[in-house]
Amino acid sequence: MNAPRPITGRTVLIGFIAFFGVIFAVNGVFVYFALDSWPGLRFEKAYERGLNYNRVLSDADKQAELKWKSAVNIEPNGSGNHLVSVHLTEAAGNPITGKRVLINLSRPTHAGSDTALEMKASAPGRYEAIHRFSAAGRWHAAVSAQGNDGETYKMIHDIIIEP
Repeated sequence: MNAPRPITGRTVLIGFIAFFGVIFAVNGVFVYFALDSWPGLRFEKAYERGLNYNRVLSDADKQAELKWKSAVNIEPNGSGNHLVSVHLTEAAGNPITGKRVLINLSRPTHAGSDTALEMKASAPGRYEAIHRFSAAGRWHAAVSAQGNDGETYKMIHDIIIEP
């Protein structure tokens, strides 16, 4: 029967190097996938937007005074298209008419699939457009409504597109 090998300084050194080598290799893999999966900045000119933050706060106060509400509905419309509809109402629930309504569709996890749609009024307070989504999943729908009198309303809705 063989006697157990004694633990020497060389054995400890090899174990130490192997242990930390595995740690560094796994961390390197994590760093690679983290950098490879990050699409970059979410907003263009983020620095300039930060400098204009007081104006952003002022615009948000003006919008809060309007007390408008919006809802976004997505319905399959055959052959892969979807009917995108936006409902705009006042605080009392009355429909808001006569506005120029735009909607920007973007995926929060994927760059390059952003689309802007100009909505057409189909009923009082209801604006619609047909769109073919490039992929199923979570999307952001940024609604923008502008009136002739300078009123501007902006709201971001999260929507889910079913496969």
